[in-house]
Amino acid sequence: MTGLKRGTVSLSPHDPAWADWAQETIRVLWGVFGDTAEDIQHIGSTAIQGIEAKPILDIAVGVNSMEGLPLERLLEKGFQERYNRFSSNLLYVLETEDKIRTHQVHILPYDSLQWHNYVDFRDYMNAFPEKAAGYEALKRRLAAECNNVQTAYTDGKHDYMEETLKRAREYAKHSKQ
Repeated sequence: MTGLKRGTVSLSPHDPAWADWAQETIRVLWGVFGDTAEDIQHIGSTAIQGIEAKPILDIAVGVNSMEGLPLERLLEKGFQERYNRFSSNLLYVLETEDKIRTHQVHILPYDSLQWHNYVDFRDYMNAFPEKAAGYEALKRRLAAECNNVQTAYTDGKHDYMEETLKRAREYAKHSKQ
């Protein structure tokens, strides 16, 4: 299953099909962005093997410049611009008519700190299943406690994410040597 009503919090068991759907979306996004993209990656919890996740595919589009992007072509593919409360990066989503969000596309400078945060976190979680299990436990607890308020769920992960991102960046630095 993919999709979640905007603003709600619900976790789904890991679905191996998420990777296939993400690859299909990445193929479409390469067609949209072409040479303006340096890299396009499946990120977020649906990209972490074996853990429960909000069933929304997160894709990061790393671009060399935030100027001159083919955003009209993205809109033509059905994506809609949304406000990103966490950063100045662009956020586009796919939603059904009943406001079920299935995809989030984060457009940001390639090789930026946020780009590395997305990719390094995913790689760290996939390299250490015990860390991924701990992250899943936190997500389950927050989903149960947040009273279906998306901001409370996300804010509840803040300290964990800050600490884990430090470890993930260190892991990435050493694994690329």
